[in-house]
Amino acid sequence: MAAKRNPAGRGGASGNHVHAANLNGPEDKQADTQTQPVKVESVPLARIKDGGAQMRVELRVKTINDYASDMLNGANFPPIVAFDDGADLWLAEGFHRVEAKRKIGHETIMAEIRKGSARDAILYGIGANATHGLRRTQADKRRAVERLLKDSEWARWSDRKIAETAKVDHKTVGTIRRELAGEFPTTKAAKVKPGEFPTANGKPNNRASLLGDVLRTIPDDVLVAECRRRGLTVEATNA
Repeated sequence: MAAKRNPAGRGGASGNHVHAANLNGPEDKQADTQTQPVKVESVPLARIKDGGAQMRVELRVKTINDYASDMLNGANFPPIVAFDDGADLWLAEGFHRVEAKRKIGHETIMAEIRKGSARDAILYGIGANATHGLRRTQADKRRAVERLLKDSEWARWSDRKIAETAKVDHKTVGTIRRELAGEFPTTKAAKVKPGEFPTANGKPNNRASLLGDVLRTIPDDVLVAECRRRGLTVEATNA
């Protein structure tokens, strides 16, 4: 039987116990941080910094409250993920858990510590919750892609590499890239056959003469007067 997605989020409570081994699988790690040594330890919440790795459009208050309640009831949560640059701990994943801890007045939290900078934390956070935890919305996915495309270094990556990092389709990346560049999709011009003339909406009107279309808009007496002024002979015909 296939494993069910944990609705409480990566690091969230499912019942009363959640095990880190079930949630922190290697499939959702950034390629450049998979093999580096990590350690898990209790760290002061005061040391944790937010460098912009939170890729959700907004934190969900209900989720924070639910986590806080579960924590007070003794639920075990897997450690958050943070990157240590030697001075600060940059939060990469576990924003709801951190806020829940702060809400109930706790001063420490278990954390999986990796070596790296705030930018490493951002790259890790961009693909977080793609396959587990609190499901990302379309707006969350777009925010992650835009974070890469608006960065002078990461924007030079191919659409496929950005898609792999953000865990989205590469066509989505291409569309967002064009929108950010000010490029908008244009409608294709209608194919006009010989003898047809396009109308204002670009579609053929199936009439044989554009001149005939113009002349039909001019009253007969005006046309007759103009022909006589130019010395042209006007002959009446049966319609």
